[in-house]
Amino acid sequence: ASQRLFTTSAVAGFLDIINFSNPAVPTVVTSVDMNSYGGVTSVAVKNGIVAVASPNTDETLNGSVVFFDTNGVFLKQVTVGALPDMITFSPDGTKVMTANEGQPNANYSIDPEGSVSVIDISGGIPALSQANVTTLLFTTYNSQESTLIASGVRKLKATSTLSQDFEPEYITIRKKKKKAWVTLQENNAVV
Repeated sequence: ASQRLFTTSAVAGFLDIINFSNPAVPTVVTSVDMNSYGGVTSVAVKNGIVAVASPNTDETLNGSVVFFDTNGVFLKQVTVGALPDMITFSPDGTKVMTANEGQPNANYSIDPEGSVSVIDISGGIPALSQANVTTLLFTTYNSQESTLIASGVRKLKATSTLSQDFEPEYITIRKKKKKAWVTLQENNAVV
C-alpha cells in the first residue's frame, strides 16, 4: 500500500525507507539513524506499522523494539531480551515477536540467556507499554539437559546452562494454530 521498502543497514546502523513506486528507479525517502537506540538487526512491517529490532549498544544487555510509522516517525519503544536478532508480526497483526539471540561476549564472561519476546499490540501502538511485553526464557530446559543432548540438541559451551546456550535466530508463526516455531541454529534445534 505504501509502495515502500524498509531495509536495514546493520553496519551503518540505519533503517532505510525506499520508494519503489517506479521499480526501475527506487529512491530513498529517508534514513532513520538507529544508533541512538543501540543499532538495528531486523525490520518487519504490517498495517502501516514498522517494527525494528534494536540490540543494546552492549549486546549482552536487553535490547528493544522500536516502532515507527511508514514515514519513519518514531511511535514507541519497548524493552525485549538480549540481542533481538529477528522480528516478525503475527499473521493477524496483533502481536510482534522477536528472537533474542543472547550471544555471549567474546570470552564468555557474560553469557545472557536466549529468549523470545511477545509484544501484544492489539490495543494499538499509542497505548503500548512495557506491560504488553512478555519475554519467554528457556530455563525450564536446564533440568532436561542430558535428555536433550542425547536426542541431538547441541550444546556449545559446557559451563553454560542450556538457557544461556540457546540462541534463537528465526521465528515463523502458523496462521490458524497460534503457534510459533523458533530456530536455535547453533543448537541444531527448534522450539
